[in-house]
Amino acid sequence: MRGPLKFDERRRGMRGRGLIQLFILHSLHKEPKSGYDLIKEITEKTGGAWVPSKGTLYPMLKKMEEEGLIIVSDTGKRSKNIFSLTAEGEETLDEIVRVRLEEKEKMYVFRNLLFEIFGDEPESVKADLREIRFLTEELPVEKQAEARSLIRSCLEKIRELGSR
Repeated sequence: MRGPLKFDERRRGMRGRGLIQLFILHSLHKEPKSGYDLIKEITEKTGGAWVPSKGTLYPMLKKMEEEGLIIVSDTGKRSKNIFSLTAEGEETLDEIVRVRLEEKEKMYVFRNLLFEIFGDEPESVKADLREIRFLTEELPVEKQAEARSLIRSCLEKIRELGSR
């Protein structure tokens, strides 16, 4: 199955993976963590709206370890396993991100057709906002601050329009 919350099953012979597995790869890319740390991080990032159970997370970590995506790199306090990405895990994460970026670019190319199909005018404010979002996401990190400044300036002018 393919979709926004699933990996492409055809790649590397992997079966479907959900958002939680993608997040595990992403999070461990930043630094090694325990299962408890991962649960805590997901809980914090979702404002408590999603608290993965131990019964969901730990079997998933075991499966990802068996697939060679992660390893137990250390044993912390109270015999807590600390997980790290393997080279295969890094490659898998990179490939998923690359494929998603390609898909996003394809959507951008076909946006005018989508606007026509779904009745949204390409010249609408919503369309302009989508284009701003797409273009700013594609900017290099060193240009993000300048883009943010431009957007804030535009927001201020739009607020002024609303107060007249």
